[in-house]
Amino acid sequence: MKRFLILLAATLLTLSVNAQADKAKFYIEGQLATPSKAGEAWKLYNIHSKGITFSNTDTIYGHDTDKGVQLVFDHAASEHPQGFDCGLKFYRWQNNSGRWQVDSEVEDAQAAFSQQKVMSIMLVLDCSSSIGPADFVKLKNSAKQFIDVIVDKSSDGNVHIGIIGFNSMKNTTVYDMQPLTEESRKGMFQFIDGLELNNRTAFYYAINRGLDGIKQYVSKLKIGKDKKYDGSYIIAFTDGYDNDSFDPKIGKAAEGMEHKYFQHVNQRILKEKIGGAPIESYILAIRGNDVDRNNTDFERVISALSHNTSGDKYYSLMNFDKLQAAFEEIGTNLINKWQSIYCYIPRGYDGRVRWTIECGDVARKFFMGGNASIGGLSDYADKHGNPHGGIIVAAGLDMTFPVTDLISLGGYVELNISKSVGFAFAPEVMFSFPDNSALVLGLGYRGADRFTSNGFLMRAAYKLTSPWYVTASFSYGHGNTFMLGAGYTIFGRKLD
Repeated sequence: MKRFLILLAATLLTLSVNAQADKAKFYIEGQLATPSKAGEAWKLYNIHSKGITFSNTDTIYGHDTDKGVQLVFDHAASEHPQGFDCGLKFYRWQNNSGRWQVDSEVEDAQAAFSQQKVMSIMLVLDCSSSIGPADFVKLKNSAKQFIDVIVDKSSDGNVHIGIIGFNSMKNTTVYDMQPLTEESRKGMFQFIDGLELNNRTAFYYAINRGLDGIKQYVSKLKIGKDKKYDGSYIIAFTDGYDNDSFDPKIGKAAEGMEHKYFQHVNQRILKEKIGGAPIESYILAIRGNDVDRNNTDFERVISALSHNTSGDKYYSLMNFDKLQAAFEEIGTNLINKWQSIYCYIPRGYDGRVRWTIECGDVARKFFMGGNASIGGLSDYADKHGNPHGGIIVAAGLDMTFPVTDLISLGGYVELNISKSVGFAFAPEVMFSFPDNSALVLGLGYRGADRFTSNGFLMRAAYKLTSPWYVTASFSYGHGNTFMLGAGYTIFGRKLD
């Protein structure tokens, strides 16, 4: 009997694992060819994916490491809410059974900020007086948060950052580009903290000077033979039209797109390459006091300077409270662009392989939650004609078991007391959502006060994205009850 139970458990686990691979919403799959002779590389071909993107989609060549054959998927990004944080599990296809089989001895694939990539970033920050002191502090904090996001993933100096603070052309100040490290970050923060407000807005001049600064810096940058220069980035903020840029060869800036200074800067971003790589720009803008709220030309002109692989994403913000989140998003986008997925395969294997992201699948877990509620028991008469009613309190337990990715089935049991004890029960269905929240609905029976009050029970609960959930119930019959409560998730707190 014991052997049978062990075999049954193993079979159920295998079926569950196979089902997870087959139903995976985020995966990379390909055909692996082992080299037939010395000197040849392992090759992965017929590559396709779902919910994961990367640059090398044709053929990937692997090399031998102490962890197995390593394959690298470059410029990787995932649509999964948790990205690649929980790794990717490795499966191999079993022809004899026609199923995917997990290989637990192979290290889970991991994504990391590629240490072989080199990039340059120029932060261009408006310091015009129209911003105001309080909002200027928010701008400075947002810029510093952007640097923190980048340095958290790459602090070895492969990312190079410069900063320009501008108002008038005369008052434009520059922090020359240098490798971003934990130490150099301090100097960047000091420069940002030292920026001051003043009149005028030389936006085009500042961007143009930023492009010149990157170009001069990269021309002298020594990049190791195992590394590659992959991009130059302008990340610029302004709260108004350019009203100060001037160059004798270009002309004076003006509000429209037809003016030469705008066209000059725009064409540089679109057509110029630095270090053999194209330029990308992210523009963030808030309509300051000198811009009419209904002025569509401002949006049209400023947004036209935003050119990037995120779909020319331009950040039009209502106020400075939204600025930090926008800077963080841009920083995260850059990190995602430069991620590489490092996957491992056992030596000597030929055939179909798959890597899947499995964390975050909804309704994969047994759910149990304990709750307490309080409410009112309406006046009613027992069989002797004695009146009853008053406050009712209860403690209950919710339990559900997953049957699909979205739905779990289970039940609710309750012990309650008014003047004396009673109980309730209800079959339940739980609808799970990808953000880790859930809605629970149940229909059943509630008896209270030695069950002399009893009725048809309707119950609902909403599980928050945290372990807590809230409940509401109503029973209708011989003595009605209405109760509100709160619960805490005992099992199934996180998505797995």
